[in-house]
Amino acid sequence: MRGRWSAAAWLAAVLLAALNLRPAIASVPPIVDAIRDSLGLSGSAAGVLTSVPVVCMGLFAPAAAWAAGRWGTGPTMAFALALLAAATAVRPLAGAGLLYAATVFAGVAIAVGGALMPALVRTRFPTRVGPVTGLYTTALISGALIGAGGTEPLRTALGGSWRAALAIWAVPAVLALVVWLLVRPSSEAARPSSEAAPPSSEAALPAAVDRDWTPWRDRGAWLVTLYMGGQSLLYYAPLAWLAARYTDLGWAAGRAGGLLALFSATQVAAALVAPALARRDPRPAIVAGLLLAIVPLGLIAVTPLSAPALWAALLGIGVGANFALALTVVGQIAPTPAATPKASGMAFFVGYLLASVGPVAVGFLHDLTGGFRAPFLALVGFGLVTLVVGVAAGNASLAPHREADRAAAGRHA
Repeated sequence: MRGRWSAAAWLAAVLLAALNLRPAIASVPPIVDAIRDSLGLSGSAAGVLTSVPVVCMGLFAPAAAWAAGRWGTGPTMAFALALLAAATAVRPLAGAGLLYAATVFAGVAIAVGGALMPALVRTRFPTRVGPVTGLYTTALISGALIGAGGTEPLRTALGGSWRAALAIWAVPAVLALVVWLLVRPSSEAARPSSEAAPPSSEAALPAAVDRDWTPWRDRGAWLVTLYMGGQSLLYYAPLAWLAARYTDLGWAAGRAGGLLALFSATQVAAALVAPALARRDPRPAIVAGLLLAIVPLGLIAVTPLSAPALWAALLGIGVGANFALALTVVGQIAPTPAATPKASGMAFFVGYLLASVGPVAVGFLHDLTGGFRAPFLALVGFGLVTLVVGVAAGNASLAPHREADRAAAGRHA
């Protein structure tokens, strides 16, 4: 009974933490006009409020491995949640200077917390990595949807104050921190839980592996990193330009925004289901997910008006599935759970910086060609390259477990 409580408590803590890793980013765009008017910001300056945390997610992800190695994964996650809560609470309290500075700190917290997630899942749920990854990925996406959809209603309910509407997102972050602090000591006291111990094959690996292994010199880790970046680019580019594709065809902004909402909503179900389907071998699910993204991108390019809602829904399913699958293989590429923060740090650092090129490249091609057909066809080509890399990454993610099993077999022999 104690073991079951420990696993359930850890799952609740992980999901609450994941739920809070996106509202600080997603809560800004719905009220950006009010922020601009209040602080006298230009459009580009206001856009930085959304882009800074995304850049931080790449730049500061490697810091998670260093911090986890020095203080432990649990305390580092607690620090990330505390920093996120504090930064979210104070960022709207004064002028633009505090707003930008606190946004940077929120981005650092999100980067560290996100990079620790694969390691936490692999350590605490070693036999359920796929399903639990699906759950926390769903929590990540849901947090973004809640932040984007709930901020404007909150602003209205709070007397039209954009400051209060931004600061209130610190409350769920504090709740996540409290749950984390309550769960971690009690769960660690109940260490005999089968969920808390690594599989015997991983335990058989020497401790020196954690110290000596580096993803920067590992071919498999680079494949996983490039897959992470490729699938992220296939998400961020349509996120930035899907609505514009249809307003360019004469749609009203509200109608085009509905397609974007559908694109976002279908990601939730896909992220929940995909890792469970890839429990034994992620490669078939990676192929299916990428094809579900590539085909709609091509249809949006050449026949956008034939079934726009279907194309947007399928695209959301494809990118949502691949986000969860990418996190799954990131969590499995390291030889041991303790080395996983190194892998996720590199994957997020390189991957998110690569993904940030996508919206810019689509905009450049649009300016160059005067339309969106060529940019979306270019995304199809990039998706096919990502498909090849993704299959190789899925195969590489199986290698550490094969080696661990061989090491365990040799030791038992």
